[in-house]
Amino acid sequence: MKKTAKKVWDFGWKKLPFALTGLVATGINYGLYLFLVDTYLPPLPATLIAYSSSVVLNFFLQRYFVFELRRSLRSAFALSMLVSLGGLFLDAAIVYGLHSFPLLGDREWLIKGVATGVVFFYNYYGKRRVFEGR
Repeated sequence: MKKTAKKVWDFGWKKLPFALTGLVATGINYGLYLFLVDTYLPPLPATLIAYSSSVVLNFFLQRYFVFELRRSLRSAFALSMLVSLGGLFLDAAIVYGLHSFPLLGDREWLIKGVATGVVFFYNYYGKRRVFEGR
């Protein structure tokens, strides 16, 4: 039992700095999405704008606080943007798909929360690969 608990602790502890920097970017993503949906845009364009706006900030936060850069800044930025583009498509697909469920259709906070949770793990492993090559 102790061994399993240590593995779970290590799993979570290694992701804590990523989660904290991601929390800042997610706050921008989530807040901007809800603002845009509430005032100006339908859900899909709103999520595209909100997600994209948080990506560049997130790159610099991860660069300085999470990962050790083992390649040039230029190539890390380009590859990070590719991972983020994949995350954007995943995020948009989840938001779009969850709107087809009658029980979730107008609960934007829940829909965006599910999308954010799934994309978190995709981004962590993708960005770790970009920055550290593992």
